[in-house]
Amino acid sequence: MRIGLYGMPTAGKSYILDKIDFIKVMAGSKMLREICPDFDLKDEAGKGAVRQQLADILASTDTFIMDGHYSFGDKLAFTENDGRLYDVFLYLYISPEILKERMEASERNQKYLSFDIAEWQMNEIEGLRAFCHANNKDFYVIDNPPANQFDDVSIVVDFIKAVINGYSCISLAERCVKDILSKSKTDTVTLMDGDKTITIEDSSNRVFGYTTHLYDGNFYTGFQSWKQGKEFEQYSFEDLTEMPVSLNSKVCKAIDGDTYILTSGHERVWGFISKELGIPYYFGTEMSAETKLYVTKKLKEAGKRVVAYGDGMNDYYMMKMADEGFLVTKQDSSISRSLKGKDLEGLELV
Repeated sequence: MRIGLYGMPTAGKSYILDKIDFIKVMAGSKMLREICPDFDLKDEAGKGAVRQQLADILASTDTFIMDGHYSFGDKLAFTENDGRLYDVFLYLYISPEILKERMEASERNQKYLSFDIAEWQMNEIEGLRAFCHANNKDFYVIDNPPANQFDDVSIVVDFIKAVINGYSCISLAERCVKDILSKSKTDTVTLMDGDKTITIEDSSNRVFGYTTHLYDGNFYTGFQSWKQGKEFEQYSFEDLTEMPVSLNSKVCKAIDGDTYILTSGHERVWGFISKELGIPYYFGTEMSAETKLYVTKKLKEAGKRVVAYGDGMNDYYMMKMADEGFLVTKQDSSISRSLKGKDLEGLELV
């Protein structure tokens, strides 16, 4: 497995790599300058040629983690060769304000202060995410809201261990698709998010009082889902004996014999709800925005027409990929704040 750890200058990638002793660590910047000592003096074409040499060297190495840069300001550094090299992409998100402070304190990185740091970082995340979506790669944003920096990186190291040991959103998607195809009896498959789509309330909050800041960064990748699973372990509740939430009647009317729930909610809660509704559900700490996208994508590749219902950013890519996407609004007909600024063209409001 080859893992690329991306992030802005001064984000702290090297600090994290220094804590890793369970997989071979490659220092990309160091290796570039070992190949070409005057790398920093090269023009963009020259630097690109050196990066190609490094990619060729790494292509013969099966398992490692290495730091990388997607861009430097308005200059793209990421190449198709970089994309092909890695199996998994991690992006270390740090508050733009903190990045700016670090750059101001670093003579080497002060040259980047002329750029809009927040815009630069989001462009990198969106660019890498789009590449991974197009090429069926696992992509995780590593963030830590509300602080948006890491005083302790042990949780990051633990997640990297989990990835090496098999944690994979695309693998869960493949298992879901295999099972859905074995059950499906029609040409059209309907995929539904759980909380605030099928239900009006958030079931975890309703059943055991769960609240979190994990999604404050609005990324909804597998890292956030994995951390949510850790938080779920801290809660306990009695077995359910009656429906714990109100159902959205408009959405429930669309349930048919080829409907499937994709939820990042609590396994026991959604096990009960799905049984009451009489439809299969798929869950797990790997259930993320990417997982739902890949389920939709792979069902379409298998020849299925896909209809998708969701309410927020965790469902956004699924709804956009589906043949028909239905965006479930709140009770007051407003849209989830997580979708602010997103392209909603083609989605039908419910």
